[in-house]
Amino acid sequence: MKIPLIGITSDYDEVNRQPAFFIKKGYITAIEDSGGIPLLLCPTKSEVVVSRFINLIDGLLISGGGFDIDPKLYGEEPHPMLGKTIPERTDFEIKLLKGALEKRIPVLGICGGHQLINVYFGGTLYQDISSQCQDTINHKQSTPSYNPSHHIKIYSSTRLLRILGTDSIMVNSNHHQSIKRIADCLKVNAVADDGVIEAIEYDGEDFILGVQWHPESLYINNPYFKRIFIEFVRESTRY
Repeated sequence: MKIPLIGITSDYDEVNRQPAFFIKKGYITAIEDSGGIPLLLCPTKSEVVVSRFINLIDGLLISGGGFDIDPKLYGEEPHPMLGKTIPERTDFEIKLLKGALEKRIPVLGICGGHQLINVYFGGTLYQDISSQCQDTINHKQSTPSYNPSHHIKIYSSTRLLRILGTDSIMVNSNHHQSIKRIADCLKVNAVADDGVIEAIEYDGEDFILGVQWHPESLYINNPYFKRIFIEFVRESTRY
C-alpha cells in the first residue's frame, strides 16, 4: 500500500533575533502515527518551489500558529484587537491551498488553517471573539493543550460525524478569532455551546476539513481525535 506524503505548513517567528521556521511535534507524530509521512513545507515566494511542493505531496495539512489572517483578504478593516499578521506565511498557504484544490489533494486545516480555508473560499472571520461576540465561553484556555476545555456539538449528516462517530465531544481551545460568515461551498459541522463555529467541511465529495481546536495535542489521550488523522491519511492514500 502506498504511504502518502503529507505536507505540513510550518510556523514562522524569530528565534534569537533570527527568522525561523518550525512546527510543533504533535503535528508530525499525529501524521506518523496515522500511517503518513510528514514533510515540513516552509514559506517561499518562489512559484516554482510551490509547484514542486504540490507535485510532491498527497495531502496538505495547514497548521495553526500565533498570528492572525490579514482582514483585507476578506474585505474588512483591521479591528483594534487584531493580532500580528504574517503575510509571507498566509500568501504561501493560499498558494498551496489553491494548488492542492486544483489537483483535488485532500486538505486538513487546524486552527488558523481552518480559518484560512474559509477565507480562501470567500468567508469572513471575527477578528476578536471577546469584543465582537456576546456571551461567549473562554476560547483561550490557560491549561495545557492536551487537556480539553469545552464541549462541542457535531451536526448530523456530516463527514466529521462519520469520522468521529459521536455527536458530542470535549475539545481544547486556543484562539481569539473564529469564523463569522461561512463560505458558500462549505458547511458548518460543529459548534461550541456559545455558537462559535468549531469545524467546517466541503459541501461535496472532496476531502476538505477544518477544525478550530488542536486534535494533534489531544489524540494520544483520546483516540477519537486520531480518527481525524487516520481518515485524512487514508484519503491521501487514495490520491
